[in-house]
Amino acid sequence: MRKLILATTAIFALGQPATADQSLNDTASGLYALEKSHAFLTWTVRHNGISGYTVNFTDFDAVLDFDADNPENSAIQISINPTAVQTNHPDPDKKAGWEDEISNDSKFLNAGEFPAITFVSTSAALAGEFDGTVTGDLTLLGITKPVTLNVTYNGVTNVPWFGQRDLIGFNASATIKRSDWGMTSMRSIVSDEVTIEFSGEFLQAE
Repeated sequence: MRKLILATTAIFALGQPATADQSLNDTASGLYALEKSHAFLTWTVRHNGISGYTVNFTDFDAVLDFDADNPENSAIQISINPTAVQTNHPDPDKKAGWEDEISNDSKFLNAGEFPAITFVSTSAALAGEFDGTVTGDLTLLGITKPVTLNVTYNGVTNVPWFGQRDLIGFNASATIKRSDWGMTSMRSIVSDEVTIEFSGEFLQAE
């Protein structure tokens, strides 16, 4: 995962904040599932060349096979529902129609023909003690191309409602060109470059 940047969320147990240990020494290796209530995925394009336009994906899942002893052996698979987008459109009467257009129009995500966006890692590399990259195959609009994520490991914690299972956090990000996946519409006002950002938590499997 190159830029899977998972921002640490404050977790409170019995009125006291849980503390995260950034060390890998006490982190369990094995399968982890995305903890969906604390996971965020956005994409941002430049609009009219003067601002960033950010859209949230609200339905996505991931499975992480985490190797704490040798993080470069870790692997991740991600699936995103392209019909689940959320914008900041101020008009309630137009918001649903605009989000539906982003999801389903052939010039955008075309979910009717391509109902899933996926990322499957193929390699990982350490750049520092808690930073690295994850390279994998991104499939979008029926086209598969390699993408590298910049990833930061944010640490591990345990909270009472999950028992003894580890909860680990990451941040990740990448910048791609949408034209590489055949999306070339509205290039006079919408940038070709798209910045993808992720922040979230993964829960150790039972």
